[in-house]
Amino acid sequence: MAITREEIVEHVNRTLVEEFELQLHDVTADKRLREDLELDSLDAVDMIVALEKSLKIRVDEDQAKLIRTVGDIYDFVEKMVASGKVSYGTTGGAPSE
Repeated sequence: MAITREEIVEHVNRTLVEEFELQLHDVTADKRLREDLELDSLDAVDMIVALEKSLKIRVDEDQAKLIRTVGDIYDFVEKMVASGKVSYGTTGGAPSE
């Protein structure tokens, strides 16, 4: 059972809210990580590590540099799912944490 776009959005949003104490209503696809959500370069590293751990993926530096918005994160994770590189839990198809 593959993870859906909706599940990706929910997982990424939950990760951002929990890791960076953001408000859920502020986390939308069009939000820029630095300018809108005020995440600095250290936060970006923390975000990548949190996603790597929770989704059991590997994000290389070149890929990380392309991520500018929350929507970019959704798209990146969706590509990883399509390539079979995301490990997720067996209950409900949600990513394991």
